[in-house]
Amino acid sequence: MVEVHLKPLEPVRLSAIERGVLLALVHATVPAGNSLHFEPDSAHLYREVGLVLASMPRFERMGVRCLFVAFEFLSVVRGRGRFTRMQSADRDAWVIQLSESHVPAIRLFARLLLTVVKPAHFAHRTVQAQIGYPAGHLDDVEPVKQVKLPPERVSIGLDSDAETRCQVVVIGSGAGGAVVACELAERGIDVVLIEAGYPADVGEMGRDPGHVLRTLYQDGATTLAYGRPSIPVPLGRSVGGTTTINSGTCFRTPDSVLDRWAGEGLVLDRGQLSACFDRVESRINVQPVPEQLLGGSSVVVARGAAAMGLEHGPLSRNIDGCQQSGACPFGCPRNAKQSTNITYVPWALEAGAHLYAGVRATSLLRKNGRVAGVVARSESGHTLTVHSDVVISACGSITGVSFLHQIGMRSPHLGRHLTIHPGVKIVAQMPEVVNGWADTPQGYGLPGFFDEGLMFEGAFVPPEYTAIAMPFVGRALTEVMEAYPHLAMFGFMLADEPVGRVHVLPGGKHFIRYMLHQRDQARVKRGLGILSELFFAAGAERIFLPIAGREEQGSLASAQAALSEHFDPLSLEMAAFHPLGTARMSSVSRKGVVDPDLESWEVPGLYVVDGSVVPSALGVNPQITIMGLATRAAETIAARLRA
Repeated sequence: MVEVHLKPLEPVRLSAIERGVLLALVHATVPAGNSLHFEPDSAHLYREVGLVLASMPRFERMGVRCLFVAFEFLSVVRGRGRFTRMQSADRDAWVIQLSESHVPAIRLFARLLLTVVKPAHFAHRTVQAQIGYPAGHLDDVEPVKQVKLPPERVSIGLDSDAETRCQVVVIGSGAGGAVVACELAERGIDVVLIEAGYPADVGEMGRDPGHVLRTLYQDGATTLAYGRPSIPVPLGRSVGGTTTINSGTCFRTPDSVLDRWAGEGLVLDRGQLSACFDRVESRINVQPVPEQLLGGSSVVVARGAAAMGLEHGPLSRNIDGCQQSGACPFGCPRNAKQSTNITYVPWALEAGAHLYAGVRATSLLRKNGRVAGVVARSESGHTLTVHSDVVISACGSITGVSFLHQIGMRSPHLGRHLTIHPGVKIVAQMPEVVNGWADTPQGYGLPGFFDEGLMFEGAFVPPEYTAIAMPFVGRALTEVMEAYPHLAMFGFMLADEPVGRVHVLPGGKHFIRYMLHQRDQARVKRGLGILSELFFAAGAERIFLPIAGREEQGSLASAQAALSEHFDPLSLEMAAFHPLGTARMSSVSRKGVVDPDLESWEVPGLYVVDGSVVPSALGVNPQITIMGLATRAAETIAARLRA
């Protein structure tokens, strides 16, 4: 791997008020229990929260800091005095009152701040050991193979202004960019690959989730779709893009989806697309998860599904040498997940491409109405000018909108039709020890509900993020976290309606709006009902629904009763990982942003090759769809350059 010398992230220095509120919140949120009795480590907390703030964009950072101040003085408005000066019993009761408030704005205010506070405390290894999690169990793992980027073909940042010439410049190195760059380079095309992020160090992957969020995710994983409800949409930002930090689940584009597109006028050559899928799957070793790599929640789900008579089984993933590290969303510490940072990017460089990392594309060069290259800028302020015959934007469905808007594209469809596959999960407490971390993330599923717009897939997260998933505070949180080894987790995502939109703000920043459609609300209720029955069929003692005020349910009957009543979407806890559709392909220009070959309708020579071109929700993880479309685009572009 190319040696990367980055300036270490310096934690934001917390004010006296922030430090006081942070410590008081931890005492109130995680009181001592039977095994969990670690006194909050102030230095650790200040550093962890300071690093989280440092990784955030300025506006979001200011918002979180305001939350700390508001927490200190809101109690004054209610006649209780300053939060940090309350008696401990009053302080604890106040935190519970706010976090469980029936007023959505107050509840959201409290829970937003707790999403910063809880992980900071549960990231401490003493805390993890006290709840039965094997802290540090990945410290000494070794990669199953070493991956080296040829240093002569990699530039990290810029020491001065630079200028170069190539046939094709690709912006972004994820599922779309890395694949199209590699396929073109292997066909003898001169390629330059530009990536705003940096190469990931395998020695840092998986071991410290918080560090990974700060370094390999866009804006410290704080990207949010604002709406009803507001939904986190974490995005990757490193060499390899989101493939570096996804769970590796691999599905082809379903035939029913291709049929729907064809019915709307977008007809793709099924034979060509199938051949592209074959090539991708062979190159990244897509295979069903072997039985020996399944455990934890997968065992519980299999038992419950069998009792209900549901179809169930392992999912396919891009793995080679997997040893069940269980840390896929935080980077594979063994280089076993065949993400593009260890496959297509190195292959592209071996074939002659050049990678500029830590450089962000800012403008488009044009000549005689066609593209003529791009200009990019490093964090140091130096510029890279790349002259080319073809420009490929592979920046993703969110940041790509900002770039395309910035270079002057004005299609009315740009930024619209956003789908995100909103995800919902249930946590179940089982009588037996589950050790949910000893499993393959998203390695197991229930395929029988795809036609209903539901895709059930496995899930599990480390203690610091399980604490967020558990909306409790006080004794209730301590009790459930002490049962961490007994927790199982499983979820589903929705094939959602295209109701989202990415707005571009002054300065090129994006703002995402997303309102959960009424049909998708019905799908959420249906999916939660299935999961509730499954977990109780598997023997769960209690489950935790992702609905504010109705979380803990001790029987199937109570869960069904809770789900039978109407609930406001604002009460839902959701997350999403697959933004699609904001530059969709179409058969005619009035219906989309790019044509079926992924070339811009507006700007000849400009191609978009990422999830934004996918016209609708797929209902399955989109990685293979994007990679297949990128392979297909490379064939088209190479043929045109040779013509």
